[in-house]
Amino acid sequence: MPSTSHAFEPLLGREIPSELPAVVVAFGDDGFLRKEVVQRILQSKGIDTHDLRSFDGDLCQWLDVHDELATLSLFESNSRRIAVVQNADRLVKDARAQLEKWCSAPATSSLLVLQLASFPSNTKLFKTVQKIGWCVNCSLPTASARSKAADLAKLKQWMAEWSEQEHALKLKAAQLTMIVDAVGTDCGMLHQELGKLALYCDEQGVLSNDKLRENLGTWRTRTMWEIADAIVDGRVAEALAQVDKVFAAGEHAAAVVPQISWSLRRYGRAAHLLLQAKRTHSPLTTQAAISQAGFWGADAKLAEQRLRRLGLKRGCQILDWLLELDLKIKGSHSQPSRAIFAIEQLCLRFA
Repeated sequence: MPSTSHAFEPLLGREIPSELPAVVVAFGDDGFLRKEVVQRILQSKGIDTHDLRSFDGDLCQWLDVHDELATLSLFESNSRRIAVVQNADRLVKDARAQLEKWCSAPATSSLLVLQLASFPSNTKLFKTVQKIGWCVNCSLPTASARSKAADLAKLKQWMAEWSEQEHALKLKAAQLTMIVDAVGTDCGMLHQELGKLALYCDEQGVLSNDKLRENLGTWRTRTMWEIADAIVDGRVAEALAQVDKVFAAGEHAAAVVPQISWSLRRYGRAAHLLLQAKRTHSPLTTQAAISQAGFWGADAKLAEQRLRRLGLKRGCQILDWLLELDLKIKGSHSQPSRAIFAIEQLCLRFA
């Protein structure tokens, strides 16, 4: 039986022990993963989650949870006593000693399920649960133990399997990238977005690139793409009019600029690939560079025209321009009134 697993494994039907131990802890900062993991684990064992006694960790006392686990049923003496504690961080803080004692020697035929936002591995309780129970990490996976950045490759792999399993939706790698860039890395938001996109797929579960772009995200997301397209086409007035619209709707510069930059960054990468191929005399077509930079579908055809208009010299400056814009937005131009000036300067460079 695995002592510690990542949430993606049980959610996809893997690494679920044949018999659940007496203590299961779903911990991590993603609330959707914590809730979904607990439901999936219990349902996999034929346990009806609607009939369980559930406790709110911010309100309950350990005595209440203990009584639920230790009291035998009058009518079903052989039934397993189960208690699920949501938001159990306060309960663990207040009753750590009692929990350590219980987890060291839990009652026969009992199951304690804790949902925690934080569960440090250097605590006695964690080590005890790891020995006799099952810990499920419900934070996004990272590339290494020291890294705090999400491992996007593992996230997209989960999305691909999850979308097909839960929504009968088959997505390509480039489509997964576009969804993450538009929606972010919150698994609950991604789950909702995948469910929405599934409404627009064909009978085989395939979603066309045009349908994806038309329906992905909110009007703000689609407006960001329109702004990026207007900038790279040199339509300065139109781009700035759209920027004004977004800021008027209450968006912060720190949310606007990264989405615009993602689209423009691909042109800079394609230009650098072409320049590198030219310097090393390597055979690389414009379409191949565009594909490697992350363009696909109708965007790939437009990207070639736009790169020709920009020219290789200006195209290779895009990454420097975006870095300069990012530093300004995080510093001297963080306020919307000044952020517009920084974006206006970027637009003029493309004109």
